[in-house]
Amino acid sequence: MGRKSAAENPAVDPKEIVRTGYDLCAKAYAAARREDDTDQLKPLLELLPADSTVLDLGCGAGIPIARRLAARHRVTGVDVSKRMLRLARAAVPEARFVHGDISEVELNGSPYDAAVAIYVLFHLPRETHGRIFRRVWSWLRRGGYFLATLTEHAEEPYTEDDFFGARMYWSNLGWPDYEVLLRKVGFDILGERMIGHGYGRTYRGRDERHPMVLAQKPE
Repeated sequence: MGRKSAAENPAVDPKEIVRTGYDLCAKAYAAARREDDTDQLKPLLELLPADSTVLDLGCGAGIPIARRLAARHRVTGVDVSKRMLRLARAAVPEARFVHGDISEVELNGSPYDAAVAIYVLFHLPRETHGRIFRRVWSWLRRGGYFLATLTEHAEEPYTEDDFFGARMYWSNLGWPDYEVLLRKVGFDILGERMIGHGYGRTYRGRDERHPMVLAQKPE
């Protein structure tokens, strides 16, 4: 798989690796995600009234997450890859898409009813994850929901040479660390469950386990 420790190379620019990596593998990655037939959004959708405003952080090509959300809600997607966003705008024309890094992007307008971050946080340096949770908190209305995929165990930052044909960066804490960070920001944790890799049942690559957490900003 070509895994290399990013900690051993201080010249590594995580954001540039992720941006260029997803630009390069946009079509291949989008095709794999299109096969995901699991209903990961069900816990959130059961709570949201129709026409809610939902923020999709790291929206990728818009399928399946933004498309599923846009069936009943007003969606704003954010992604660092311009090629991914071109695919997303074609796949989910009723949604609004913003090019930007979720750790820096400025989002104007009314507070959102919910935010989702599906398979995205581990592409950002783990020391920034608490700050990203605080940003999500600031974007949500009181009572707003946050649905996110996290990681079960902490790992040192690393890169892979062949992520759908592109180089990619990974950095993550473990679930106990994330639980502490979420509660420290002020979120109530409503529930969590384990999900897989998100590429559909026919995928033959490495299996994965990710905690999916549903949290709420108190009223």
